[in-house]
Amino acid sequence: MLFVTALAGIAGGKPGEKVPLYSYKIVNIYPHDTGAFTQGLVYADGVLYEGTGQKGESSIRKVDIKTGTVLQFHQLP
Repeated sequence: MLFVTALAGIAGGKPGEKVPLYSYKIVNIYPHDTGAFTQGLVYADGVLYEGTGQKGESSIRKVDIKTGTVLQFHQLP
């Protein structure tokens, strides 16, 4: 119970304080392997570096963002 009480102070905000509301705008849509369970994603120089996987299916991929083509693929143990 002490642990939960200690974390309650970290939750932030004061009672009655409004939670900020953020919006978003979709500016583009790119093709992507819908079977990929994305766990990590980095975008650099027009290329996506994506870590994917579920148990026994983990991989690291280098993907062309415009076409969705996997340029490099490495299966992880």
